[in-house]
Amino acid sequence: MRYITYDLGERVYASELLSVKEIVLKEELRSIPGAQPWLLGVMALRGQLLPVIDLGFRLQGRPSQGDKVLVLDSERPVGFLVDDVRNIEDVGELKPLPLELPDNVKRFLVGSFFHGGDIVLVLDLKKVLTEQELSEVTAP
Repeated sequence: MRYITYDLGERVYASELLSVKEIVLKEELRSIPGAQPWLLGVMALRGQLLPVIDLGFRLQGRPSQGDKVLVLDSERPVGFLVDDVRNIEDVGELKPLPLELPDNVKRFLVGSFFHGGDIVLVLDLKKVLTEQELSEVTAP
């Protein structure tokens, strides 16, 4: 399986390459009054409004420091702001998750693998938002 790896704070994460439609630079965001704190706002992407989620804030409670947005490949696209994008890795079998991870983060994860001395946590981007949250941030 192929994974795209990226940084969030001190951790390295990965997501299935096929779940990411593209990577774009963060552009000017328009805030949404009353939105959840992890919803940074919406940005224009080829004439469409793309909701942008701060993945660092959503997972770790700390804002992302980067300018790269992973665009989810789905009927209702959402962007996830990350600190930095690393590269693409071919991974055979995933390993179990480290035990010390908090439950509020584990629910988004599907496994881990080792790369260059780092434990890379594999995140299912489609689990980051519940169906209700997704419908609140995207147009039907």
